[in-house]
Amino acid sequence: MYDQPEALGALLRLDARLGTDRAARFTGPDGLWAGWVRARSRPDDRPYASPRELRRWTDLACEFTDGWDWSR
Repeated sequence: MYDQPEALGALLRLDARLGTDRAARFTGPDGLWAGWVRARSRPDDRPYASPRELRRWTDLACEFTDGWDWSR
């Protein structure tokens, strides 16, 4: 429940890399993501990003990690 944004970002990244569209059922206008955002959105919640924005943040995190020098 707590990692939904991260999970969706990862699924969108995998779709892009694999040429699949498995996230489509979650990201449509009336999809599960829209329902989850509506259910979670309260004034004290952090704003939940669009699927495009979640993918962008996932890409940035992965690109940073891929470029990290793990030998240090």
